[in-house]
Amino acid sequence: MRQWTSIALVFGLCLTFWLLLSGHFEPLVLGLGVASAAAVAWVNRDFEVIADVLRAGPRFVPYVGWLLKEIVLANLQVARIVLDPRLPIDPVVVRYRAPLSTDLALTTLGNSITLTPGTITVDVEGREVTVHALTRAGADGVLEGSMARRIGRVFRDSAA
Repeated sequence: MRQWTSIALVFGLCLTFWLLLSGHFEPLVLGLGVASAAAVAWVNRDFEVIADVLRAGPRFVPYVGWLLKEIVLANLQVARIVLDPRLPIDPVVVRYRAPLSTDLALTTLGNSITLTPGTITVDVEGREVTVHALTRAGADGVLEGSMARRIGRVFRDSAA
């Protein structure tokens, strides 16, 4: 029963997204949209990740708000560094053992780090995340771990 709920939810989300992007409501086009959404939902019916993402949805919304704020702050910091005549960059590569155990949580962490200007995830091996940062302060921000802890709460990761 739970699988059918996930399939129906994925179908609804895909169809809604498709309708928003297409903006066409002719019968043939609508039929193709319904068929496409149904195919995507059916092909992905066995992926536990989709169910995990859907279950985490309500907890993910505040995280996205926090991440957007961090992205804006990091943009301002990088702009200040680039515009400074002394160009005070101090590139550093750090390894961080993330307190996360699931692939979804680790992937979200890696993507979130890369989305934040001044840092990029270079590699994820096991629970170890390798990050290149434009400054030592950026690397310290990753090592501090608040992003990983927030992601752990979003996905209810047991290792967080």
